[in-house]
Amino acid sequence: MYCSDHTVPKHYAEYGQARGYGVELGLAILKQAGIEAEARCLPWARAIQEVAAGKGIMAPVFSRTPEREAQMLFSSVVMDDPVVLVQAAARPFAFHHPTDLAGRRVGTTRASRFSEAFNVAMPSMLINEDGGPAQRLLMLVAGRLDAAVIAGGAHAVRYNARQARIPIEQLRIVSLPIMQDPNYFAIARQHPQARALMTRINQTLWRMKQDRSLNRLLAEAQARY
Repeated sequence: MYCSDHTVPKHYAEYGQARGYGVELGLAILKQAGIEAEARCLPWARAIQEVAAGKGIMAPVFSRTPEREAQMLFSSVVMDDPVVLVQAAARPFAFHHPTDLAGRRVGTTRASRFSEAFNVAMPSMLINEDGGPAQRLLMLVAGRLDAAVIAGGAHAVRYNARQARIPIEQLRIVSLPIMQDPNYFAIARQHPQARALMTRINQTLWRMKQDRSLNRLLAEAQARY
């Protein structure tokens, strides 16, 4: 199971080990489905390439786009992930639509995709692709960025602020999320067992949603980060 090595606290590497609530949830679901797996964290763009090449399953941290869907099968929704825009509290500016970021320095993760409106507006922004959300927040408070895009909502912002030793009062989370991002497992269409594996995963997700164990496991995993 592939994931990113620096999307803290959702999926990341720590001392060579895969960690994060998305990793824990993904492995638990696969175990319930009778699929033996281990998590492997890589730079995000490379993790996507490995899955597209048929080398494994993408952890349930993946956004669905037409481009990706042409190459991969997606599961049913595993969790909804709020993606938020963060500003420095000392330098706020009005934000109502992604076009408000035109000409501004915006930090994000390499190879990330967001809402259609945000993706369309990205070429007008000065995008900086960095090594992770904690670094992004440090660049924000230092004045090297105007805004930072953070997946995982306020929970992820607080976690990464603690990691970077930034007082939360120095940050401003824009009240409107950029998007509520449904997250999925994915597997390459060329994988020889793609349809069989995805059927097992979807059947397991259906059962876990029916007995509410999916929400319970997600809440327990998030509480550890």
